[in-house]
Formats: sequence, structure tokens, C-alpha cells
Amino acid sequence: MKIIHFNKKDGIAQIRVDTLDDLWHLSKIIEVSDSIGGEIKRKVKLSGEGERAKVAVKQYYAKIKVNKIKLESAVLKVSGEILEGSEELQIGAAHTLDIFTGDTIKIEKSWKEYQLRRLEEAEKASKAPKALVVVLDDEQAHIAALTASGFQYLAGFELRLAKKRFVEKVDNGLGKVVAEILRINSESNPEVIVVASPIFWKENMLEALKEKDTKIIKKIKLEGVSTGTKRALNELINRGVLEKVLKSSQLQKEFELVEELLVAIATKGLAVYGKDVLPAVEASAVKILLFTDEIIEKAREKEKFADFEKLIDKVEEQGGEVHIISADNEAGEKLKGLGGIAALLRYKFT
Repeated sequence: MKIIHFNKKDGIAQIRVDTLDDLWHLSKIIEVSDSIGGEIKRKVKLSGEGERAKVAVKQYYAKIKVNKIKLESAVLKVSGEILEGSEELQIGAAHTLDIFTGDTIKIEKSWKEYQLRRLEEAEKASKAPKALVVVLDDEQAHIAALTASGFQYLAGFELRLAKKRFVEKVDNGLGKVVAEILRINSESNPEVIVVASPIFWKENMLEALKEKDTKIIKKIKLEGVSTGTKRALNELINRGVLEKVLKSSQLQKEFELVEELLVAIATKGLAVYGKDVLPAVEASAVKILLFTDEIIEKAREKEKFADFEKLIDKVEEQGGEVHIISADNEAGEKLKGLGGIAALLRYKFT
């Protein structure tokens, strides 16, 4: 999540949604009678009738007064009465804003302190470095951290690299870049390190890093770019490389959490699943709670969502972590096999 703008006096927050967890946080923050502004999509018939009808999807801006909030798989549905919007929309008509990851919305409300804390914590989590990005050519190198909220520029270096692949090693400045990468890796532990350059300089960087730390090689992903200047960072964005890195990072995180859970279950360690989760929460034993996005939808269908929310609130009040796992990937499929909900524990409680 990224807080683009916040004015506490007017109660207005403009927010970009980056992850499924952000949708969960927003479902806990948005209340009935709040005002929410965002883009809505509507199908518009251009011509023809029946199967021959040509239809286009158009985007409109709408601001609604909330009367219902519903979190489903990968989408937060906020319904209400249209207060203002594009001229094609009828003021006072009922409509639903479908909020997905990647969307930007504006919330107007009377903010409570616990809601502000949740908002700040969600943004803080999104700023954690997912990847370290290094771009270089023969004259320069630049390092930036990639988070769910965007880039954070970290450092730049002057280089004197050879324009030929195999030359005698000299003091060309590469050692300083390597030292900085290793320092950041040690302190922040990014999940991926993207090294990008024209021609062979990225391979030179790879070899220099390997000489200092053989374990770091598992994190490195090599990419080609046209320049080693800061413009290369935008080049990687425009090509979708960094979006893929973030998505892969999220999938890897979900996979590792579920694998840790499965190992704990197999060894009769600190883990529970299904109906045993509730007693663990009641005993304040839950360290990490995992559930699929499908569980949310099922809880609403059975009109048990209020009870489910209380369960989540209790885990967070006890200092536990809460993670939504997408049911559409391998980790989610494995968690579904356990009933869609499970927990890693601080201690055994029975």
C-alpha cells in the first residue's frame, strides 16, 4: 500500500493498493457512510443487437457514499449511492466500486486512531525491500531498492570498466559497488537482486559478487538494458521486468510460509489447521495466521464473516501476523487441502 496523500483535518486519504493484504486492511478501515472515490468500469453498447452487438468497456470516475463492504477473492466490493462522478453517471444511483490490486482510491471519513495505525503499518510493510536493483555500464553504476510502493534510490558510483570482456583486473571501482551490495544484502535481506547492464558488464558484476559471497548467487537475476544510467530503472519498469519480480517475490513468500507450515505439521511441531485454529487463537498461541482468499468469501456466504473478523482482530491484538494466501497458486492449493486456514504457533497450548 502507498499513501499518496493524506489530510487528517479534512479526513481525506488517497491510497494505491499494492497487495491482497492491502485489500484486507481496507475492508477493516472503510465503514458505512464513508465516501470512496475511484474508477468504475461499465460496458457500453456501440451498435447492433443480440449476438451482433458491439460492446466497449469504458472507465468513469465515481464517488459513492458507502452502505456495504464485501471482500471477495482478489477484489474489495464497495457499494453505495453515487455522490458525484463523470457526466454519464446518474447522481443518487446505486453502484459498486470494484477495488483490485493496482487501483488508486480516495477515502473521506472521520479517522479513528486504530485505523490510522493500520494504514501506516500497511504502508510500512509495502516499503520493505522486495528486490535490490543494480544497473551499470562501463562508466557508472546505480543501486535502488524495489518495494511494492516503488523505487527508493540508494547509491551511485563512477566506474572505469574495460570495454573488452577479458582484461587484466585493475582498480576500476567495481569493488566499492560489490561492497555496498553485500552491505545492503546483509542489512535488508532482499529476496531478489536484479543486475542489469548492456553487453557483458552484468556478468562481470556476477563474478565479482561470487568471489565475495557464493550464497548470494541464488538471489541474482541478470537482465539486459540499453544504458547503465538511472534511466535503466525506468526501462526495467516499462518492460514489466520489475513487476514480474514483485509478483514472483509475493508467490515465493506465500510458498515459503505454507512450506514451513507443512513441515511443522509433518513433524508434529508448532502448527495447527482447520478447526484447531480457533482454540489456538483463544490460547494466544498463534504467531502467524494463514488463510486463503476463498475463506473470506465462504465466511460471507455463510453469514459468519463477523466471527471471522473477530478471530483476525484477536490474532493482531496478540501481536500475531496475518497473511492472505491466493487460492490460485500452488501454496493456496496446499492450504485449501488443510481447510483453507492454518497457523504457526509460538508454543504448544495443549
